[in-house]
Amino acid sequence: LEQCHSNSQSDSIATANKGAGTMPNQPYLDPTQTKRDGLAFLGLSLSRKSSQGHRDTYTHQEAFDLNEVLDRDYEHLMSSNDDGWLVGGGEPGPPTTYKLAARDSAHVEIMRIGTYRPEWGGIGEEEIVEAIQSGKILIPQVEALPTAVVANPDNPPELEIRFDMDPAVPNFDDPDAELPVNWQLRFIHNQLFKHFVFPSRFCPGPFHSTILRKADWRSPEHKAKYFEKCDAVIKKWREGGPKPLNTGWDVDGTALDPKPEFCSGIWLFVDRVNITHRFPPNFLPPYDGEKKRIILDFLKEEWDEDELKWKPVGC
Repeated sequence: LEQCHSNSQSDSIATANKGAGTMPNQPYLDPTQTKRDGLAFLGLSLSRKSSQGHRDTYTHQEAFDLNEVLDRDYEHLMSSNDDGWLVGGGEPGPPTTYKLAARDSAHVEIMRIGTYRPEWGGIGEEEIVEAIQSGKILIPQVEALPTAVVANPDNPPELEIRFDMDPAVPNFDDPDAELPVNWQLRFIHNQLFKHFVFPSRFCPGPFHSTILRKADWRSPEHKAKYFEKCDAVIKKWREGGPKPLNTGWDVDGTALDPKPEFCSGIWLFVDRVNITHRFPPNFLPPYDGEKKRIILDFLKEEWDEDELKWKPVGC
């Protein structure tokens, strides 16, 4: 691989703040200038209405029924936090369940914005919208594939559906090699991180959708059986291959009319349940020739969350 070229502004901000008295493991580009945390982000919506979920849930994708990896009857799980299941239609609330009633908030963050207040370390909403609508950010047709269900390192853990790029390092040598599964997420992420430089910018770990918080199991055996069930579902989904997420849905869950051939782009969230903008693809298939060269050029690097700098992919 070629030596990575850095985004000098991002790298210089991160370098200046090393040892500046901040707490370890803070993900923000510039913790000293991040005055308030926030929840706005750009990402994917996996929301899908379900008879088992909240009646006000919107459908934004029908590619994957996330209820298949849930344990709504608590056969394996003993308890969770008060949110209950965040995906698969969300929580209907009493008397069906006695968790907080809430719409499906299934999502994958690609870039956390935080707030739309620059004085708090964020960036103006209009600046985000203008950059994307003007075509400065190339948005491919997003065809995604869940790659695993895992428990994160928290204690008690959160359960997450992962959307890892597979293989983690693309084949840069063979021009006929297929692009990795979920390449679109890294491609979009890297463009956003190179274009937008502001203190509260970060991405919360590997690409994932949190499905449950503070998971507590009935026993180690029940935990093992739950993940066996999830592995079987992931295997089935993998056999079906990556799928377009949005096949014709608007922010409010209504059908797009007319429906474009390519609909599966990204969304702008104020928080996990409130979406304000849908950004359709502007960088359309097929992804060969010059388009593939552009994609691979962006995939040569990845953002190091610990060092807060760019590095060659796979290093």
